[in-house]
Amino acid sequence: MALGYCEEVMQTLEVLEETLNQFEILKIEFLEEIQHKIDYRSALLAFALPIVVLFFYLANDFSFIEGQPDRSILEAFLGTFIVSFSLWALGVFLNGLLKKVFGSDALPIGRKALVKQIFPKYSRKRKELVDDVERILDCQTLKSTPIPERYLNLKSIDYIIRVLKLEEVSSLQEAVELLDLEVKNSRIQHTLTDKASTLRATEIINGDMGQLFFEDLLKTSLHMRK
Repeated sequence: MALGYCEEVMQTLEVLEETLNQFEILKIEFLEEIQHKIDYRSALLAFALPIVVLFFYLANDFSFIEGQPDRSILEAFLGTFIVSFSLWALGVFLNGLLKKVFGSDALPIGRKALVKQIFPKYSRKRKELVDDVERILDCQTLKSTPIPERYLNLKSIDYIIRVLKLEEVSSLQEAVELLDLEVKNSRIQHTLTDKASTLRATEIINGDMGQLFFEDLLKTSLHMRK
């Protein structure tokens, strides 16, 4: 009976851990979308100007286009090549500069504006995940468990299940007491226990995931890339 209950706890914690991992995925998706918008806007503005300049240059180079050269075709080609290369280099420079501008708060269309634009979507996703976590925490398996909260993690429950299967102990209480002794060994402690999944869940639920959190998350990410 104790073994079956522990296996049920393990399954519940696995579902909880999968849901908690979705919060990390949510952060990654947020950063990726922000970076995509920064890259797109920077590239669009950085290369639009050189393309427009090149178009007017070619459109007004009548001596080359109309076939009435005041200069040789080679000179016209070299001139066009030099202008094109210079504009390409300018575009690359502007692209890097604009990425920094859009990634900061230097302009009204900078980081805060981007976060404000996409925050509602991620706020809704977070609310859905919080609801899922709260439903798991509210299940009877975790609400009335005799297992101490410090052992409500996958490593500890796995150990308890193993000693019950091997019949090293005859009850759940004895399994917990044996685990208490084992974790005192600092050499193997990290293999037998971890931060309680339920505690992590509570911290995430109560944590600040508002717009300011996403702004700070983006700011930290941008600093790490420098």
